[in-house]
Amino acid sequence: MINDEILKLNSAGEYIEVTAEEADKLGAFEETAISEQEAIESTQTDEG
Repeated sequence: MINDEILKLNSAGEYIEVTAEEADKLGAFEETAISEQEAIESTQTDEG
């Protein structure tokens, strides 16, 4: 990807094709979901 294409990413309505690797480097994919184990642990309580 060239720098001109990167600048276009800030323009509304622009369609810029990037590879998955380029998108990842640009921060397009940020995993914020909890894991299955964290979900299970969140349902457990300390009450006997």
